[in-house]
Amino acid sequence: MPWYPDNDGVFKLIGPKKIKVGANTPVKRIVIHTVGSANPESRTQAQNGCFGTWMGEKKDSMVSAHFCVERDGRVYQFADTDDITFGTGWCTGGSIHIEHAGNHPLPLTNDQMYYATKLMAWLAAVHPDIRLEVEGTDESDPGDPTKACITCHRFIQVAAKREIKAGRLSPMTITDKACPGKGIMEQLEEIALNARRWYRLSQ
Repeated sequence: MPWYPDNDGVFKLIGPKKIKVGANTPVKRIVIHTVGSANPESRTQAQNGCFGTWMGEKKDSMVSAHFCVERDGRVYQFADTDDITFGTGWCTGGSIHIEHAGNHPLPLTNDQMYYATKLMAWLAAVHPDIRLEVEGTDESDPGDPTKACITCHRFIQVAAKREIKAGRLSPMTITDKACPGKGIMEQLEEIALNARRWYRLSQ
């Protein structure tokens, strides 16, 4: 608990390298990712590109997420939102990590926008500390991802480098990623707006 009641299937992650059970508290942010698939229009990126990779060739790495939204809008869940998944090196706890099928620089499809933002509204209802507002504007201004917000993998990386340089964060290895890519980053305000609309409709 909680498991998204409108999910299209579950590929349940197990083991301490994929989830930290019951430790994701308080949940206050949503982090947006893209799968980064070599076949971005594939219909099985949740099963193969995420779960299959994490539990197969990358079973020994701490990489995971709570959800994946396929290009046609199907939502698959990998972990209870009360559990930590390892979507980023910083701000991984207190976060819900959502993968989106595709690859940089593709934007979300209309179906992804519809169903992903509906999911985000449910998350905000279940985890009331989440704020359905984007923190940051672009890579030059990633904002403060420690706040309650909607953010993305790339914003967190850029902000982490800033905090390390200022001595406010312990040094860590950061492998630069485009995730979620320019297409999705340019949609962040629309994503937040639609999530807020869904949230209001659900109340």
